[in-house]
Amino acid sequence: MHRGAVEVTYTDEIVRDAVRTFVWRRGIVGQKGLWAAEVVLIALLIWLPLRGEQGWLFGVVSVIAILPPCLTIAMWVAHHRNTVGKFRRMTSRRADFMFLDEGLEVASELGSARIPWSGVTEIWERPAYWMIFTASNQFMTLPLRTLSADDRDFLRSKVPIAVRQKT
Repeated sequence: MHRGAVEVTYTDEIVRDAVRTFVWRRGIVGQKGLWAAEVVLIALLIWLPLRGEQGWLFGVVSVIAILPPCLTIAMWVAHHRNTVGKFRRMTSRRADFMFLDEGLEVASELGSARIPWSGVTEIWERPAYWMIFTASNQFMTLPLRTLSADDRDFLRSKVPIAVRQKT
């Protein structure tokens, strides 16, 4: 059954903020253990030369210490190219979302998709848009400017509270 349809318009600001938000939350905040290890590695890089070590151990620790920042940069580059790249390929900057009892449909000049509610793994509620995840590293952006309060409530009712997060 059809519940609601809305045409949304994407902006450069929304698309870029979605990438920044994703990288910050998944690559920085979501990787506390990795960044704790990074602090230990940096401390070791300071301590080793003070102890007189400048051989292979220092080199190995140096290479390992640059991996987390490089991985974060690679994550940003990949998502920026994908998300901003799709945005730039859109001449109209618009998409149509249809909210159904069984899922949601999205269509733009780049293609279309039908996603059952069970396929929505997470929603991050941002002030100007929502990020709707279908996998841990795959999301679509839903600008809120033309979305009614009823449509927002309907979406919230279809997705368990456990997967919705205000950011």
